[in-house]
Amino acid sequence: MEFTVRNTGRRKGTEVAQVYVGPSAELELDQPVRALAGYRRLVLAPGEAERVTLDISERALSSWDPERHAWVLGSGRRQVFVGRSSRELPLRSKAVVASR
Repeated sequence: MEFTVRNTGRRKGTEVAQVYVGPSAELELDQPVRALAGYRRLVLAPGEAERVTLDISERALSSWDPERHAWVLGSGRRQVFVGRSSRELPLRSKAVVASR
């Protein structure tokens, strides 16, 4: 996952960019509406921008199956959200998760 964070203020600032993924329609298990998949803490000078690359782990894309006693990958089309908190997610996209 790649995105850019820019400090639009006049002071040095710290931001924690967070990436969330939505549920898999192909997985018939209980799944959260949005699950935190990764984050990065940034310190930016006024006007500075930084390109952020986050690798999303297979575990972050999986849900626990109590019958199998194992994590199961939620493949297929998934929504991806990026923002500063779970309540403020201005960037949205979709990604396809391939099954193994």
